[in-house]
Amino acid sequence: MPANSEPQKIIDAAKYALRNVAILELKFPFWRYFPTTIWEKYINNMNYFVEICSKYIDEAMVRLQAKKNVKENDLSLIERILAKEPNPKTATILALDLILVGIDTISMAVCSILYQLATRPEQQEKLYQELKRLIPDPNAPLNVKLLDEMVFLKSFVKEVFRVYSTVIGNGRTLQKDTVIMGYNIPKGIQVVFPTLVTGSMSEYVSNPNEFVPERWMNKNYDNKIHPFASLPYGYGARMCLGRRFADLEIQILLAKLIRSYKLDYFHQPLEYKITFMYAPEGELKFKVTKREE
Repeated sequence: MPANSEPQKIIDAAKYALRNVAILELKFPFWRYFPTTIWEKYINNMNYFVEICSKYIDEAMVRLQAKKNVKENDLSLIERILAKEPNPKTATILALDLILVGIDTISMAVCSILYQLATRPEQQEKLYQELKRLIPDPNAPLNVKLLDEMVFLKSFVKEVFRVYSTVIGNGRTLQKDTVIMGYNIPKGIQVVFPTLVTGSMSEYVSNPNEFVPERWMNKNYDNKIHPFASLPYGYGARMCLGRRFADLEIQILLAKLIRSYKLDYFHQPLEYKITFMYAPEGELKFKVTKREE
């Protein structure tokens, strides 16, 4: 994709915003007192992102209004959001959120999952055997029934998200004065649920330091996991709008890739780094080998 193309500029703007928001939010906010370089670039990137995306959202609204008696399955993801939200301003905000977060989050999550697969050969082989059983012909198209039967694949992804949650936490602004664990928290304060932390707490997860995808597969497995210990997509009315889309994209990519290719990683282990997200830092130098049928 050309560097000066509109899609690439949107991707670059979204990446810059997401990867620098932690610096602006968590470090001393100099930008509140004078315009720093990072702040000015952040604002310029966000303004460009909103301007271009709003143009396409407006076009989607026009297309949607021209359609009559259209089934939901015939609508794009953005059109579905616009169709269900009667307030145009709110619909635009929701669509912008979906585009902004969806650009970088899924790619970072996939990088983390592929790194874990490449460094866990036994579990990668187990996944391959599941895919080989379900998809004898690697060129066969996938469908919902096949994806539903990929139990180990989905369990592996859940375990990666539990231990290495791409989104480190979920924030909520309190709408009223609230008491949590004996602490009085006033209205308007933002409370963060750190899913990266809770997913590794022994109070909520059995053997939290062990990477065990099977804990998500077998109800008889000697395992305790609190239903709220790992919430990579959040929860409730403000949970991730693109959850199903993200899950589907990840599952199809892994199924197609691991069914036909073997991943290896023969370099120094990568450290995970927290920015806005949590992902391995460094180059993912995989050896990709075509599988022999």
